[in-house]
Amino acid sequence: MPYHIIEMIRIGPFHIRTWGLLVGLGLAAGLFTAAWAAQKRGIPTDKLYKLAFVGAIAGIFGARIGWAMQPAEIGQSLAHPLRFISFWQPGLTLVGGLILGFGAAIIYAWRARVPLRRTFDAVVVGLGPTVTIGRIGCFLTGLHPGKPTSLPWGIEWLGAVRHPIPLYESALGVVLLAFTLFLYRRRLPAGTVALAGGIFYLVGRSLLDLLRATGVPGADPRLLAGLTLTQTISLFVVPAMMVTMYFLAKRRESQVAVA
Repeated sequence: MPYHIIEMIRIGPFHIRTWGLLVGLGLAAGLFTAAWAAQKRGIPTDKLYKLAFVGAIAGIFGARIGWAMQPAEIGQSLAHPLRFISFWQPGLTLVGGLILGFGAAIIYAWRARVPLRRTFDAVVVGLGPTVTIGRIGCFLTGLHPGKPTSLPWGIEWLGAVRHPIPLYESALGVVLLAFTLFLYRRRLPAGTVALAGGIFYLVGRSLLDLLRATGVPGADPRLLAGLTLTQTISLFVVPAMMVTMYFLAKRRESQVAVA
């Protein structure tokens, strides 16, 4: 199908960057969804909003730092250290933002005496809408080109008909929301929804990354054995999350047995 990027939305004298607008709307939708989920579990929403603010600020810098540390960029970043925090310039990574954002949120939750595992169960429910809406912004601005395809929904971009990778991930966000809501309604050990949702997203995103293009403008940098940043991180993070889920389940079984 024909494809044209939309970098800017113009409304009278106002010029709004499409990517920034959609990412902002995605974050807002994710926050309200997480707040709704938190209310269902009796978690104070005022503390959730503060946690989200801390996580968002840290996540913005994490997204930039993750991008600046990639092999294709690290040389320039070391030569010009300001690149590590120049989040207003092109170049961000979602996974880098998630890692630093969740890390900062954990520290805040611990200091504010927020029930950590229950809170992150609610937060992960909000991840689906954030991904769904934010990736539409990526699609409209020509980010993350896919490999060539003969599928009828391929888009004409960079001299070939390609997979619309951001739309695939936007669909992944919808499925992630349904998956986490399904788990959230069940009586599972606290923290299980957060871990299961994180695993689901990282595995799904890593599989979609197999369809990302290489060797074209805007292609995602590759790390170990030609893997993307998300795939590389997932190799270490997903097994750790699965082990943690196992111990949460065993702990729950032990408590039930004692009772």
